[in-house]
Amino acid sequence: DAEDLDELVAEATAVIENPAMSAIFAPDTLAEVSVTAELNSERLHGVIDRLIVTPDKVIAVDFKSNATVPEQPDQCPEGVLRQMGAYAHALAQIYPDRQVETAIIWTRTATLMPLPHDLVSEALMRRLIP
Repeated sequence: DAEDLDELVAEATAVIENPAMSAIFAPDTLAEVSVTAELNSERLHGVIDRLIVTPDKVIAVDFKSNATVPEQPDQCPEGVLRQMGAYAHALAQIYPDRQVETAIIWTRTATLMPLPHDLVSEALMRRLIP
């Protein structure tokens, strides 16, 4: 309904207009980037919301609209951590010569949360090794 639409537009606008997000929306960044990589004996497919590629690193950023925003990266839902771990795994194959970083933009609070590499990698491994 109109009330929900107004709230969603305000949330999206707050993210886009937040000066701390300017690098994520810079003209040389990529949006909705499809990735495919090997994960054990299977193919991994995903779409990264924003991708920043520099000569020395690659940063994958995903948007999350959760009603409850975690205060610390280790409080993120396991599924989010696994997803970002899968993106990091794929990007390491695609860009083997660059540092890979991941982060979440929480739309509810218009904040960017960098995720430690070990945290997302361990979450992915927990999914692979029952």
